Amino acid sequence: MDGIIPFLQDSNYNGLGFSIISILFYLSIYHFVLYLKNKDNFYLFYSTYAFTNVLILVPIPYNVFLQDIFLAYPDFFIQLDSPLKFASYILFSYFVIEVLHLKNHLPRFVAFFNYFTLSGIGIYLVLGTLEVFKPELNLLQTFFYFIFLPIYFLVMIYGSVLIFRIDEKVKGYILTGSLFLGVGAILSAVLTVGQPAEVIDQNFYVYYIGVLVENLLFTYALAIKQREVYKEKLRFQEELVIKLKENEELREMLNQRLQSELDLKERQIITLAADAETERMERIKAHYEREITELHLRSLRSQMNPHFIFNALNSIKVFLIENDKDRAILYLNRFSKLIRLVLESSRKTKISLGEELEIAQLYLTLESIRFDDGIEFQMEVAEDVRLNHIDVPPLVLQPFFENSIWHGLMNKAGKKWIRVMLKKQEGGHMLSIRDNGIGRKASQEINSKRTMKKESIGMSLSKDRLELFNKNESVHYHFEIIDHFLAEDSGTEVIFWL
Repeated sequence: MDGIIPFLQDSNYNGLGFSIISILFYLSIYHFVLYLKNKDNFYLFYSTYAFTNVLILVPIPYNVFLQDIFLAYPDFFIQLDSPLKFASYILFSYFVIEVLHLKNHLPRFVAFFNYFTLSGIGIYLVLGTLEVFKPELNLLQTFFYFIFLPIYFLVMIYGSVLIFRIDEKVKGYILTGSLFLGVGAILSAVLTVGQPAEVIDQNFYVYYIGVLVENLLFTYALAIKQREVYKEKLRFQEELVIKLKENEELREMLNQRLQSELDLKERQIITLAADAETERMERIKAHYEREITELHLRSLRSQMNPHFIFNALNSIKVFLIENDKDRAILYLNRFSKLIRLVLESSRKTKISLGEELEIAQLYLTLESIRFDDGIEFQMEVAEDVRLNHIDVPPLVLQPFFENSIWHGLMNKAGKKWIRVMLKKQEGGHMLSIRDNGIGRKASQEINSKRTMKKESIGMSLSKDRLELFNKNESVHYHFEIIDHFLAEDSGTEVIFWL
């Protein structure tokens, strides 16, 4: 013990103080790298907080190159002392807010602290401007030590009481580290107040110890936090894999059941044909052909569903790879709603045009999330049109919206939009789906240059389904595709006559 105290008292001369500054500098760089990798704000706030403390402590140790830096620019470091300490307290506070998720646990306290911080910064900037013209007033230090710090400590004491009540695993390490720094700063001030420079140097080790213990505890807390994030990511990926397997099994079961029903109905037709009279046989055959047609419609839908399901799941996978948890969760929620609507419609041979447009709009919302600038979607429905009175095959419009996105808008720069217009026509209704993409010709040229060419079957399936639907419902639904080539008005338009 007799040898340790003198060693500690000599911390500003024997390299101990310089070592602590070096540790802080290393922690600053290390956690900044973690921020670039994980994009979690608490890494950034802690990195800048540690680096600010490095700048504050740079002028203090002797007999190291840091002292030469201070002696070369003494006025600069003296002027920086108060602003750096002010920034250090603010960065520390927002580090605690982020790492303990106080925005979720204590939203009112965080809102109050944001107001307090903005007010302090505003006053500090005004006083700093005045001090440029009147440096002898020493306004910044007076405000910082006699106004800001007392209020700040009261706010922090109140915040610490609130933090004790929340459920966060690392709160103990954060509060303990803050306590060590506070005790170290207070003891150092008590031991050195009114004392000559020699006494201040001898007792500065107390502050060094507080800084070191605080940052070691913070680093340990961040390591625990990183482990929690890693476990959460693994859990999320496992849940996603389970959902993907469930969707695949559901699709397989549906296809097998449809094929089994189709085979059964065809066998029944063959058996009855041999035993029934011609007229009776025609009626029975027409009845079973209708059921077979409905089964074909359902079978065609089962082929279409995996196509856009795969695209949506692939988007979720991309967000997970990019560590964009918020967008992945938003996308998964909307994707679940879309799956539910699709499964509900798959039990029907026809749905209203209103339900079909709702599914299409939700699909477009999902696809739009993957674009940085999004896709503008507009829908104009004439006042005299009753969407619930128009029946269509389920998911008949989805392939056309998909083509607009994947073949038209994906390769287009700038603003992207899709517009839907529905109005009455003589003898029926006209539905227009228009995009401002690159057009079919440009899309075909791009696809021809790819090694793996993307083949779209959705349009041909929709045509087959419309023919079956027309036969079943005694209607004459059809569509045509119009290409727009003008530079200011390019794109593709699909017009349905219903």
